[in-house]
Amino acid sequence: MAAKKLVGAMLVMGLTACGSVEPMDVPDAEPLASQESNVIVGSLNWVSATSLTGTQRTKSLAVGYLSIPAVGSRCTAWLVSNDVIITNNHCVGSSADAVGARVSFNYEDGVASASRVWYPCATFIKTWSGDDMTALRCSAVNGQLPGQVYGFLTVASANAATNATVYVVNQNCDYYTTSSCVPTKKSSPGKVLNGNYSTTDISYDADTLGGSSGSPVISTSTNQVVALHHIGIGGNSQGRGTANTGVKATRVKARLAEIGL
Repeated sequence: MAAKKLVGAMLVMGLTACGSVEPMDVPDAEPLASQESNVIVGSLNWVSATSLTGTQRTKSLAVGYLSIPAVGSRCTAWLVSNDVIITNNHCVGSSADAVGARVSFNYEDGVASASRVWYPCATFIKTWSGDDMTALRCSAVNGQLPGQVYGFLTVASANAATNATVYVVNQNCDYYTTSSCVPTKKSSPGKVLNGNYSTTDISYDADTLGGSSGSPVISTSTNQVVALHHIGIGGNSQGRGTANTGVKATRVKARLAEIGL
């Protein structure tokens, strides 16, 4: 699978295939690096989500760090209702993978580890391997569901056009440059390179790395989700490549309809 291309690159870095270096506050000893081929395109230009303003900042709140202890990994997930999150099938592919899964929506710069709120999101709803998409249900914390606190995102009814501007909200840091960095919430600006990259996907030049899988690709004009990020193209030994790709909005929206959303 294309999402495995960085394994050799990590061995060059002195990491195992799952990674062996992570910041102290990454839960469950999860690897900071990953086997995924998500890539930085050109110069790294993501920014802390806390620096966003207006609607973009509001939308970023619904994106979180997904801890997946059953497989010793991490991804990004986002709320599509008060209690349902979306991520990739290659992150959580079964009910067994979902055991113990939890999400923090305030895993952000300036928030101390002890202040991060973790929502149990271990209820497996459904997965669609062909669209690399999984839905999980979260439980309340202190009597509130996560969407009641952070809001949730809406998926666009139409696919993004080539050259449309987007931003990808993801949980990451450039661990190739600083191996001990903390994967706080970032916003990666970019544009759609090809609105019909494949039958399922669009491509774009917004930056990601392993751990960004499952992120929402959001239109800057409508602030609706136009793709479910999942794979990078052309990754090298430093996590740099030529493009990232995400599953088209119309496909994501059709899968949500299957579960009543």
